[in-house]
Amino acid sequence: MIISKTPFRIPIAGGGTDLEFYFKKKGSTFYSLAIDQYVYVFLTPRAIDEKYLIQTTSTQFVNDLSKVNHHLIRETIKYFKIKEPLHIGTYTTVPTLTGLGSSSSLVVGLINCILKYKKIKMSDKEIIKTAFKIEREICANAGGWQDQIISQMGGLIKAEISKKGKLSIKKIKKKKKLINLIKKNLLLVYSKQKRQSSKVIQSQKKNLSVVIDNYDLIKSLTKKIPNIIDNGTPQLLAKLFSVHWEIKKKLSSKISNKKINNLYSLLIDECFFIGGKLIGAGGGGFFLMITKNKKKSIRLLKKNSISYMNFNIDYAGSRILNNF
Repeated sequence: MIISKTPFRIPIAGGGTDLEFYFKKKGSTFYSLAIDQYVYVFLTPRAIDEKYLIQTTSTQFVNDLSKVNHHLIRETIKYFKIKEPLHIGTYTTVPTLTGLGSSSSLVVGLINCILKYKKIKMSDKEIIKTAFKIEREICANAGGWQDQIISQMGGLIKAEISKKGKLSIKKIKKKKKLINLIKKNLLLVYSKQKRQSSKVIQSQKKNLSVVIDNYDLIKSLTKKIPNIIDNGTPQLLAKLFSVHWEIKKKLSSKISNKKINNLYSLLIDECFFIGGKLIGAGGGGFFLMITKNKKKSIRLLKKNSISYMNFNIDYAGSRILNNF
């Protein structure tokens, strides 16, 4: 049995500029962070029968690959032209559809299992491009390049995409002040709302000129990240996230709603947070929040029955755990 472990991600700055309708006009720059929450994928051939066994949030047992319901798993198997029946299962440490890039992490993790199984060699960039092709082009899941890049690479990365689609990926060295900033000042706060990111992304194309102007503003915020990383100042990051959130809400009416807005106000007014933003495409999922006093904020979150999650940086990216 082959098992892969692939991290989820948090967009730090420039998220959304990796969408094709934007980077083909203006080019993309973004920072993204892999965290210690994961999707595990296991793969093993079926030794006795000739059936596919697919176990995710549901279980499916079928004779024919074309009948596999999970389109990402089905199309990844087809892409690599695997003929023999397989047993594939997945397990995630946090809920899916919550803005942490879970679908891309799954595809990247499955690709790494298949590469190990078939003894195929691919570079990081080849894996990223293959995952993008399967998820975005073959399966037509709307989205950008960020999730495939960071789930494969791990750590903190700065990525740029040219107008012609050329990728430039820089993995940033470990920074003690950034590690301390995350440990002392950052929390993920769960909105308890799930959403289909593709629907939120598609809705942005209704008023494209305004959306592009707002993504220009979002991309401009990336210039402030090196200083924040070097100095580890929570107030600067809180201000950047809060500005980002105000811009992001202008992209589409599906980005936020009354319940999400009320939760954000509660976090700022009553839970001792100084800034933050909703991560991912929007419409639900997690707020990434900054506090000056994490212990006090956690105490107030518990008092208000609000779910939260601490996190650390995952530096390894997608990897094979073992081959049993």
